[in-house]
Amino acid sequence: MRYHFSRVHDCLRAEMIGRETVEETQDFIAAVADEARRAATPRILVCVRRSRPIFRVEQYRISEQFRLLAGNPGVRVALVADKDELRAAHGYIELLAHQQGASVRAFRDEAAALDWLKARELQSQEKR
Repeated sequence: MRYHFSRVHDCLRAEMIGRETVEETQDFIAAVADEARRAATPRILVCVRRSRPIFRVEQYRISEQFRLLAGNPGVRVALVADKDELRAAHGYIELLAHQQGASVRAFRDEAAALDWLKARELQSQEKR
């Protein structure tokens, strides 16, 4: 597995490629959380490529991250995957995140995900 971070439209873009194990998933989630704190950005675009889907969320401790996200209502996470099976898993993760009160949404493509992340930015600026 490998991953890297970049900035796109004032969002943190976290790309993960070739994840296979629970440990790799946990490492990536921790790295994304650390990078988001370091970069001080509440909008995160997670792109997953050539990786195994996640359906056993508790095994990956993703629910713990949802609780942390829900504690910070300004945080938005958009999930994008390159395969239908991964997109289905992201849909499940989105559902569980919403149950925890976290703003997580799954998308078919990066452009739609960025539009959603940027729309949230515009809405929050208008409220100020």
